[in-house]
Amino acid sequence: MSGIVPARQVRRFLTRRPRPLVLLDVALAALLCVGLLWADAVSGAHRAVGGEHVLRTLGIVLAALAVAARRRLPRASFAVASLCAFVVAALGGAPQVSVCVALTAYTTAVTAEYAFWWVRPGVSGLLMAAGVAIGRVSAGWLAVLAANVAIICVGWFAGLAAREHRNRLLATAEQEAERERQHAARVRQAAVDERLVIARELHDIVAHSMSLIAVRAGVARVVMNSDPAQVAETLGIVETTTRQALHEMRLLVAVLRHEHAVDPSLSPTPGLADTAALADQFRSAGIDLRLDIRGTARPLPAAVDLSAYRIAQEALTNVVRHAGPTQASLRIEYRPEDVVIEVTDSGPSESHRRGARVLRSPAEPAGPAGHGLIGMHERAALFDGYLHAGPHGDGFRVQALLRTHESAAVTCADNPGDRP
Repeated sequence: MSGIVPARQVRRFLTRRPRPLVLLDVALAALLCVGLLWADAVSGAHRAVGGEHVLRTLGIVLAALAVAARRRLPRASFAVASLCAFVVAALGGAPQVSVCVALTAYTTAVTAEYAFWWVRPGVSGLLMAAGVAIGRVSAGWLAVLAANVAIICVGWFAGLAAREHRNRLLATAEQEAERERQHAARVRQAAVDERLVIARELHDIVAHSMSLIAVRAGVARVVMNSDPAQVAETLGIVETTTRQALHEMRLLVAVLRHEHAVDPSLSPTPGLADTAALADQFRSAGIDLRLDIRGTARPLPAAVDLSAYRIAQEALTNVVRHAGPTQASLRIEYRPEDVVIEVTDSGPSESHRRGARVLRSPAEPAGPAGHGLIGMHERAALFDGYLHAGPHGDGFRVQALLRTHESAAVTCADNPGDRP
């Protein structure tokens, strides 16, 4: 098995497709090798004695090979090309080998960022200058020296510019991706907020109607044989409540199905102007309800009006659910910049305490606490208001304040409470 892994690696190396840029570097290195050898030949330096000609040829070939490997080993390629250029120039060869140094310098500057960026091109330029000065290839060797050092510096600075441009493109792409992520997060949050709104509306519609139906159905079951007239009245109330709940559900579903704005008259948006009808519904459920409206009633913003109505509805529903037939009061106070809703009850009556177990079906569990108070807290907080809920004497009191002025200061008071 130990000989299989190298065989697979060799097969993978031989069969994989080379990168186009690597092939381009190999072709460029071959052209540079041929051109530099030809330039070295026509310079007349090949007639030098000893092994200098061999060393120059070897240096040119190695410099060209460094160009071929510059993408895989940029630092090593730059170092090899710089040393080879020094050797070739010092032995009197063609100084055009500095082109190989410039190409490898470009790749080295592109691939990484260095703390002392001037060290590498400086050392390479000094090596090239020393080689030209030692070799003195012609009478104008100073011009040749300056030209070759300039070629190396141009290659390095071109690499720096390319790296900066690439970094700017990456930063722009990252900023665009971040903007897209933020937009997606805003869309998800908007969907969550919309689901919360829909959940609150459904809870208010269903909980209110089902609580009234449950109470009246329990009464009808108790007096079924002794008071048929009350049973008939109760069934009428159940029918009316059910129809109203179904109507509100249909309106809510119609609003959700329409992508564009719909006729406001079709929207299930009751307000505080409907509190008299709301009070009559709860009086039919056995609640001795007193309605107290203070201040000058005025039109409120639609969202505030609906939330205030829903808070009053939910608080009265809790009275029916937890206290049964009892005395309660609904106070609505209009203020210049806010509106106050307060629902107070006197607590469960003795008959309700004695009949609570009778009204509940034997198979019906007591059930966990619902989301009524949570929804009322959320509705009040939406309009920079607060909600207090807790025991009040023998009963329970819910007091909510909703701001009706957009420039009002944010006031968040949280005093959680719940019924047992």
